[in-house]
Amino acid sequence: MGSDPTGMTAQVLVETLESNEGRLLRFLAARTRDPELAKDLLQDARVKLLSDTADRDVADPLSYLYRMLENLVRDHRRSETSRTQRNQAWGDRGEGAEPLRADPVTPEQRSLDRDYLERVLAELDTLPERTKTIFLAYRVDGTSQKEIASDQGISLSAVEKHLQRAYRLVADVRKKFDAGSEQ
Repeated sequence: MGSDPTGMTAQVLVETLESNEGRLLRFLAARTRDPELAKDLLQDARVKLLSDTADRDVADPLSYLYRMLENLVRDHRRSETSRTQRNQAWGDRGEGAEPLRADPVTPEQRSLDRDYLERVLAELDTLPERTKTIFLAYRVDGTSQKEIASDQGISLSAVEKHLQRAYRLVADVRKKFDAGSEQ
């Protein structure tokens, strides 16, 4: 496909995903054994593609999507394994105990983290209320995109667009924050 600064590669991948959505959803459902998780992973892939600005040569878009989805399933499993291990470790240490940390958090790091969080929250307040609500429901409360769409009375595509807008804002805050921290 060659170099394409307009992001045509991402558009071709999104179109391929949409035209093969049923097949890709069955692929995910077979690997996760959870239809709702399969839908969420497919939506995550779509959001990732829509927000990806990198240009890459993709000879076979459908094969690329299968590989991408397989990686999302693998990442999800790793995350679940880590969460389970973390929860078990937490339970083994007793209720209310601090979880074990590889590196203790310094007061400076804690202050930087607090500053960053305050900036993100301030910027989120600049978003339209619906976008902010959708972002917080998905990222903080863990509500599935399908549930959010139903609750808000909008399509999954609309939920994705709200999430993309919020993700771009958070990424912009991170860039500005990192640039300011280096000085």
